Amino acid sequence: MSAFIITDLEYRYAAASVPALQGININLAKGQCLGLIGPNGSGKSTLLSILSGLLTPTSGTVFFSQNDNLTLAKYVQKNVALVPQEYAFYPQLSVTQNLEYFVSLCAFSYAESQTRVETVSHQCQLQEVSNQKAKFLSGGYKRRLNLAIALLKDPQILYLDEPTVGVDPISRGSILSLLSALKNQGKTIVYTSHLLTEVQDICDQIVMLKLGKASYLSLDQGQKCLTIEFAHTLSVSWVEQFSGLSIKVECKDNHLKAYIKSSAELFAMMALLSQSQLDILNMHYDQTSLTQYYLNHMENNDITEY
Repeated sequence: MSAFIITDLEYRYAAASVPALQGININLAKGQCLGLIGPNGSGKSTLLSILSGLLTPTSGTVFFSQNDNLTLAKYVQKNVALVPQEYAFYPQLSVTQNLEYFVSLCAFSYAESQTRVETVSHQCQLQEVSNQKAKFLSGGYKRRLNLAIALLKDPQILYLDEPTVGVDPISRGSILSLLSALKNQGKTIVYTSHLLTEVQDICDQIVMLKLGKASYLSLDQGQKCLTIEFAHTLSVSWVEQFSGLSIKVECKDNHLKAYIKSSAELFAMMALLSQSQLDILNMHYDQTSLTQYYLNHMENNDITEY
């Protein structure tokens, strides 16, 4: 079952010459994590604002799988939470005081409110700093408090905008482990980050935004990349021979990059290398990274709607 479906969505800011978003189509299943990536100004924040009910699309639709006959605004208020990149708490209050204040906005009973505060404090590992004022927390604990506040109402859908920016590796690991646990509990997550290794590790779908348009990055886990540095620049003849293997190959100067999908393709490439007797300085064979996919898409300016 889908958590939400976006169809032909467009948004144009007043007086803007071009839309901030156009032709966006996304179908995210419940319990999955959607990674939103792209350069600054690509439309990520605008899309999150629309999904949060803060902006109304110029055209197109956003449909949430509503099971309780709520209006869109009421559904978002009850079931959706946003963890912004900015700190969204009161620095003069302690961790516990912040949690108690924000849980008071959730219309829980007193007993339920206390349970939720205890639960999120444990989930986000805030017990040791519960009495500290938020302004004195480290960057990692501030990020955990930001996340804890969003989790207070036990949302079904969670939006996270750069949730690990500026944190130490231990806090980053704790946050990512918690997000994986939330996914296992059936929570749906929309995750934006410039740290593409994080996106690759936790996301089930990845959408790249550029100039307001979306492309779906299908990162084939079976595909690997063979990178070779030769001692000399490849001749036109050898570029043609490598390109004739029915393998996606990129050649530039003395470098070759081949995207390998099967053992047969790897054996064919190695056989040709053996025949060539070309001097090889370095060779690396590994899983194609999301970072490389991203850079290739940006360099090629190849945005295709899906």
